[in-house]
Amino acid sequence: MTSLIPASAAAGDLVTLGPQSGHTLGPVADDWAAIEVWLSAVADNSRSRTDETVKTYRYHLAKLRWYCEQELGRTPSHWSAQDVKAFKMFLLKLPEWALCWPGALKGDEGYTPFRKAPGASSQADILRFLHALFKALHGTGYIRLNPMVLMKTGKPRRLDKTRAIDLDLFQFVLQVMDNHPSEKQTVHQLYLRDRFIFICLRESGLRASELVGAKMSAVQPFSDPKSRKTYWIFKVAEATAKGGKERTVPVTPALLDALTAYRSAFGLPPLPGNDPQDYGLVLSVRTHPLAAGRHGGTINNAADRRFFGAWRSVGTRFGLHGIVKGRIREAVAALEDAGEQVLARELERVSSHWMRHTFATAALLGGQDLRVVASALGHASVTTTMVYTEQDALNQIRSWENEHPGSVAQVTLPDQATPTTGRSS
Repeated sequence: MTSLIPASAAAGDLVTLGPQSGHTLGPVADDWAAIEVWLSAVADNSRSRTDETVKTYRYHLAKLRWYCEQELGRTPSHWSAQDVKAFKMFLLKLPEWALCWPGALKGDEGYTPFRKAPGASSQADILRFLHALFKALHGTGYIRLNPMVLMKTGKPRRLDKTRAIDLDLFQFVLQVMDNHPSEKQTVHQLYLRDRFIFICLRESGLRASELVGAKMSAVQPFSDPKSRKTYWIFKVAEATAKGGKERTVPVTPALLDALTAYRSAFGLPPLPGNDPQDYGLVLSVRTHPLAAGRHGGTINNAADRRFFGAWRSVGTRFGLHGIVKGRIREAVAALEDAGEQVLARELERVSSHWMRHTFATAALLGGQDLRVVASALGHASVTTTMVYTEQDALNQIRSWENEHPGSVAQVTLPDQATPTTGRSS
C-alpha cells in the first residue's frame, strides 16, 4: 500500500490535529475523547434504551483506533478522502501481520482487534460506523470537512431467509455433542450448557444479545386464568430486547428439559425460582471471588468457589458466538470424517442467528399465525416476519385463486394431470 504517513508518523509518532474552534462537543482532550462524547449521545438517543448500538460501535472503534495508531499514523480529525479509501482497502485485503495472535488478549504481545479478516458484511458495517462517526464530528463542528462525503456506504444487511439450519443438521450437531466424552465435571457442565444454548436459540427464536443479557429469572411460570393451567414462559426484558419492547416467548418441553439438566449440572435447583442469587442465564465454568462471612476476606480457591456456586456469566453476544461456532466446528469435522463434504460446507456457515431464522421458518411453515410469530421474534412489523415465507406472494396467489380459480400457473408434478395455466377465454 502506498504510504500516506508523514516521516514523523512513520517513525512512530501519531499525528493529531486540534479540533476546529467553536465546536459543540465541549472540552475534549483529543479525537478519542470527542468520540466518547458522541458515543454517550448515541446511548442517550437510543429509542430502545439499550446499549447494543454503542457496544457494536465500540467493537468497530477498536479496529479504527488500532489502524490509526499502528498503520496510518494520524487520528480521524486529520483524515482525507484518500485516508478513507486506504482504510477501506486495508479492510478488504487485511495483511496477515494485522491478525491477532491465537489466544492473545488485550494488552498481550501480538494482540490486535482483528481476530480474523472481516468479511464483506463486516467491512460494510465498519464503514457505516465510520460514516456515522464523521457525520457527527462534522455536524458538531469538530472537523471542518467530512472526508467520507465522496464515499458511498452499503445499505444495511437485509434479512436472508435462506440462513436457516436444516433440522437434520441441527440434530446432528446435538448428536455430536451427546457423543463427546464428558467424565470431567467442567466438560460435562459445558456440554449441558452448550446443549441448552442450541436448543434455546432453536426453540425460542431469541437474539444472541437477548439470550446472554437474560437472567435465570427470565424463565418463569405463568398462569392462564381461563384454562387454570400454569405454563413456563421466557420473559425478554425491556433492557435487553431490541427496540426496547418487552415480550414473552412460550417455553417448549424440549427447552425446559435442556434448562433443568444444565442447571442441575451447575449445582442449581432444576427449575428457576429458588436460586441464591439471580445468575445470568448463560453461565461460565469460571468463578469470581466470594466474600467469606461477616469478618471480611474472600474465598479464592477455584474448587471452593465452584462449591458455593460463585459462577461468572457469559455476558456478550461475541462470547456466545464463539461457543456456538466451536460446537459447529466439531460437527463439521465429524461430517468431513464421514466424507460428507457438501453437508460440512453447509454447516460451516451456520451461526447463532441462523437458529432464530430456523425457529421463524419452522413456526410459520408449521401453521403458526403470522402475528404470533412476529410477536415471539420481537419484530416491530409483520412485514419483516413475512420474508421468511414470502407471505406477500402467498397472499396475492390466494387472493387471485379465490376470485378466479386457475388464474395462477402451477407446477406440474409427475403424478398430476396437466394443470391449468390460466383462465379460459
